[in-house]
Amino acid sequence: MRLTTPAFVLRRVRWSESSLILTLYSLDLGRASGMARGCLRPKGNFLGRVELFSEGEFCLSRREGRELDTVVEASVLAHREGLREDPRAFAAAAVFSEWLLSVVSYGNEPSEPVYHLLDNVFSLLEGGASPMPVLCGGIQRLLALSGHGMQVEACALCGKPDPSPPRWNPSAGGVVCSGCAPGGEPVAPGLLGFLAKSAGTPLEKVVKVRLWAGGFRQCLDLLREYTETHLEKRLPLKALRIMEDMLDAT
Repeated sequence: MRLTTPAFVLRRVRWSESSLILTLYSLDLGRASGMARGCLRPKGNFLGRVELFSEGEFCLSRREGRELDTVVEASVLAHREGLREDPRAFAAAAVFSEWLLSVVSYGNEPSEPVYHLLDNVFSLLEGGASPMPVLCGGIQRLLALSGHGMQVEACALCGKPDPSPPRWNPSAGGVVCSGCAPGGEPVAPGLLGFLAKSAGTPLEKVVKVRLWAGGFRQCLDLLREYTETHLEKRLPLKALRIMEDMLDAT
């Protein structure tokens, strides 16, 4: 069976001297993998059409019972050169892609909102937006869209609004009051305010929010702990250290 679908290229793994295995997030299929044979040949049909973080129209040949498809054809919808030319934007896009691939498994139902979230995050990074608020706001939305939303405005256990002092308990689902979890970890109200704002505000406005020095790193650590608790596994965020080193150097 052949199927044509728009998709983002989130990972490229070299299979042979001339072939790549691509990990895609497709509008119609969700997460998918495909073998692109001969795509590294200088005069191959795939040349320049399967770049990392680009968006393309892919024709995939699928066989029942196999996770690995064959990429038959590819055409470019958006090159995303800006992401690959800016090291900080590239690293942030890699972190978001790794996070998404950890949250979204093969066989999950495709999600149009997740697809458009990818487009939104990549567009903002390519346009020069600050990477950390893009990541924090985008990851929170990704978690909500994948069924792992967090409570940041009321106690996740008893529903008490504006718990004060707020405590953080990822296994409970987010913020908790001192009555429900007296031993919970303290959490800065500013982080909860940012997360509450990002839940219902266009990402283009969220990225303009500013926190104290180190605030977004605390937010990213909080999101990572929450994600790993609910997925019950460590996130292999290889690009995160690279991005943090770049931010430290600026």
